[in-house]
Amino acid sequence: MRLEILQTSLLFFGGTCLSGYAVRRLLKLEKEGILFSVALGAFCWWALMELILVPMTMRLASFSSFTVIYSVAVAIFALAGLFCWRDILDDLRKFAGNWRQYLTLGHLAALLLIVFELWFIHHHMYLEWDDTYYVNLANEAVSSDKIYWVYPETGAQADFDKRYVLSLWPIFYAWLSRLIGVVPTVMAHMIMPWLMIPLAYVVYVLIGRRLFEDDVQLQGMFLAFAVLIHLFMSGEHTTGLTFLAITPWVGKGVLAAIIVPALFYWILRAAHDNGAGNWILLGITGLGGCLTSSVGILLAPLFIGLSVFLLSLQKRQIRYLAYGILSCLPCILLGLYYIRLTH
Repeated sequence: MRLEILQTSLLFFGGTCLSGYAVRRLLKLEKEGILFSVALGAFCWWALMELILVPMTMRLASFSSFTVIYSVAVAIFALAGLFCWRDILDDLRKFAGNWRQYLTLGHLAALLLIVFELWFIHHHMYLEWDDTYYVNLANEAVSSDKIYWVYPETGAQADFDKRYVLSLWPIFYAWLSRLIGVVPTVMAHMIMPWLMIPLAYVVYVLIGRRLFEDDVQLQGMFLAFAVLIHLFMSGEHTTGLTFLAITPWVGKGVLAAIIVPALFYWILRAAHDNGAGNWILLGITGLGGCLTSSVGILLAPLFIGLSVFLLSLQKRQIRYLAYGILSCLPCILLGLYYIRLTH
């Protein structure tokens, strides 16, 4: 299992990092660092999956055909990132020259807590009852080669459950399981925590850098506090904080622990830099949130809309609201399609 965890981690973090560099070059976002590229690449992967998966699901395409098409699309992004090798080398040199600044007490405490969180979930796993539906949905995709034709709790042929058909997050780890060669149940419970937990804290690192640009000590304290909140500040198993600590393979948990903080991060960037790139990435992240949960189809534009409305009031410029609405268009279109499906 250690080999499979390592293989999946290299595939996910290596692929998303290269994809992030490709998108950075496309949007002319320079000197953002390796962690920024990893997070950006992950959001682009999920947004791309939503764009490919929804029409293929509606056309009753097979899981094998989806795997081929999506794998080729992801590979193109990653290969494009290889042409950004100068940017990668510059970021590696910068990190190697400044690594001592990340040895603050806060950073070290956060690292120890993250290691403890990974160890704890690996050895004392909590199994959510929703797994009988969501994880089995991934199992059925791999075993029957049907994306959403089989009802996962009974195995019977069934029509689409319209509540979930636009947000098939389990297909993401079904795709990973097909590439790595393990069953989706193992991928979800044993391997996904090693991807989602570090990715969540990558987002918090980026938020800390934006909030406390000139104070590395406060950045470390912010990261340590974020880990502490996710570990110990929740008494209910269905809250967003607890999802990351006990069931990080669940789509709602990814939405709460990764996507929403990432939306907050893009809003912070847009408030200081009104460049088109930040608004595009806000829209990409929102679209990626639609993959994780049907709640994301509503929550992402609601969060963005309220944030840019307040930002427009603060800046006294209507253009922030206009840009925010444009970035929400993919989510709005999916929301309208959801209404059409359910009514």
